[in-house]
Amino acid sequence: MKAKLFEFFITDFEEVYTVIDDENKRLHISPINYSFNITLDLTKDLTLQIEQQTRYGEMGFNKKVRQVAEEIIKDLKLH
Repeated sequence: MKAKLFEFFITDFEEVYTVIDDENKRLHISPINYSFNITLDLTKDLTLQIEQQTRYGEMGFNKKVRQVAEEIIKDLKLH
């Protein structure tokens, strides 16, 4: 397992930690200051999973989740 802390200038997502589970091929993303998390299967289409997991709820919040998740995926070179 690997963990990494990311910092963003996005409200509710200023500090986000990630855990990569190499054994089970999963990426877990969770902001420190907000009660929300998303777990992605690294063997499947990450963009599709993000869209599916942010389909419902408040649009502005979901946009932040997608933006943060996409930046993390790009930084970790998982795309």
